[in-house]
Amino acid sequence: MVDYLIGPQTQDYREPWNRIIKHWRRCNIPIRPGVSPAAIEVFQTKYRIALPADVRDYFLSVDGTGDQMDDEMLRFWPLTEAKPVRKEWVANIPRSDRPLYHECFEFADYCIDAWSYAVKLLDDTTQVGPVFRLGGDPIAKQITASFREFMTQYANDPGSIL
Repeated sequence: MVDYLIGPQTQDYREPWNRIIKHWRRCNIPIRPGVSPAAIEVFQTKYRIALPADVRDYFLSVDGTGDQMDDEMLRFWPLTEAKPVRKEWVANIPRSDRPLYHECFEFADYCIDAWSYAVKLLDDTTQVGPVFRLGGDPIAKQITASFREFMTQYANDPGSIL
């Protein structure tokens, strides 16, 4: 197996990232190199959060799909486009649910923002980082317990996260 990755820090860094990169190659998506550790530090400092190891490994491995969508019409955003949910979604989320999504950051979307995906990021590197779908009915719902679980599910069957 070809190892496309350079730089990630944790023990299991090759998976599911290699399978995702292979899928994107099959979709004719140019593979964007991962970001630098310095870019991650800038992001963490800007938002006063700490990326969990799996989110950090993902962005060190590959910086999303840029402007390209895969065959399922999913687009994974570069780190520079990841943004807090509170900036875009606060008016759409019921007031009673807002604290749940306050610390979430959007990182991907489906079909040109039909809905998006967000991961909870705290100032704690040991966090798990559950992933939520924002948009559709209901307006927001947790779909996996962790970023790695979400990305592994995508790597195994890209359409399964829709």
